[in-house]
Amino acid sequence: MSKNFYNPSHEGIRITHPMAVYGFYRKYRTIVEIALLIAFFLFPWIKINGFPAILIDIPHRRFSLFGLQFWGHDTPMLFFVMASFSMGIVFATSAWGRVWCGWACPQTVFIGAIFRKIESFVEGGHIARIKLRKAPFHKEKLIKKTVKWSLFFLTSAVISHTILAYFAGAENLVSMIAISPFKNWAVFLTTGIVTIVVMLNFGWFREQLCISICPYGRLQSVLMDENSLAIIYDEKRGEPRKGLQPKTEEPGDCINCYKCVAVCPTGIDIRKGLQMECIACTACIDACDTVMATVKKPKGLIRYESENGLRGRPSGFWRIKNMIYLGLVSACLIGLASYISNRPDLDITVLRAQESPYRVITKSREEPLISNHYTLNLKNQSFHEIEVDIKHAEDSRNKGIEIIAPTYPEMIAPGKTTKNHFFITFPKSLLSEKGQLNFQLHIAATSNNKTTRNYIKELTLAGPVK
Repeated sequence: MSKNFYNPSHEGIRITHPMAVYGFYRKYRTIVEIALLIAFFLFPWIKINGFPAILIDIPHRRFSLFGLQFWGHDTPMLFFVMASFSMGIVFATSAWGRVWCGWACPQTVFIGAIFRKIESFVEGGHIARIKLRKAPFHKEKLIKKTVKWSLFFLTSAVISHTILAYFAGAENLVSMIAISPFKNWAVFLTTGIVTIVVMLNFGWFREQLCISICPYGRLQSVLMDENSLAIIYDEKRGEPRKGLQPKTEEPGDCINCYKCVAVCPTGIDIRKGLQMECIACTACIDACDTVMATVKKPKGLIRYESENGLRGRPSGFWRIKNMIYLGLVSACLIGLASYISNRPDLDITVLRAQESPYRVITKSREEPLISNHYTLNLKNQSFHEIEVDIKHAEDSRNKGIEIIAPTYPEMIAPGKTTKNHFFITFPKSLLSEKGQLNFQLHIAATSNNKTTRNYIKELTLAGPVK
């Protein structure tokens, strides 16, 4: 941005108890949060093409993403998926500021939609929570804190088990829960650690992660410019604030009620300018609009706006930087679509064996036969078993060409690679003057759903030069 971020100093961990806020943006943020939470908890259980919507099976190096199956060796697919997501966030930040942080980041969603709701239910509103925190230790405080952290622990356990389902599969998760934890002690220990981390993060550390650890807030100064949307206080309209203006001047629209500070989860004052700690949660907009409606003044004193828009200048969306980012996102998506469309379930590599290119087989009173030795490397890139067989084309049989492949048909397990040898024999008379013969190798692959796909590999058979 054109201005430096206001960065107030903080000492230690700052615990905030923001006031609940209601309004236009809070309504739609609630809808988005509910949709995201439903998706998070349901995706491991939803199956597309027989597999979980999202599966990250690291031990077996297999991954499933909304019907797409790929393995650890599918590096291009993984690259395009990650690059599309990353460049999408970069583009969104350049155009709409920290919309990811305020509307879709798991840190914001889980804290605002679950953990603060539990805290408010047990301890009361923000004033009651502040008083309880400052109060000396007593029985009521012990009971409320115990109930709150017990609910935090149970909620964190559900979240950590859902995270485990993304890595192990929902069905495996149910099986592991049903048996003794000592039979899966590594998974049990990992899940326990994740539960504690989730509970401390969402229940205690909260927005301090956004301020102290997450690098995204610092990157926004690079990604955003004067045309990027941000949550901004209209200083020209609001200043001088009521009660702070000189006696000779009329006050601005800001009545200095500090509601925008009271509702802020990071505890900043948006009136001091654009700040790194602002996660664009829109709480200050709803709070200020409510106050403006009460005092019968126009809404929008704090609003989504660009710096140029605040100065009365046009804010162009289709600027060069945005078009470059959007072009990169499109290129990543096109690359992903191209890779998926050209990626077969069965990867086939035919190589000539490391020996003499051919052998001459002589039989009495018959034309000599030429034998070529090949290796057939097959990799099952699907999540189903595939039966592979080498087929003999009728025109090849009629010419006296034979394929000797004793190991086929062969069943290949998902993700497995096989290497087998086969021989092709043919009459010497079929060779060209250069000692070559073009040949099509037909390979049939039948999956467990009885769907057969035929592959053709072009080979150049070798023999003696005439």
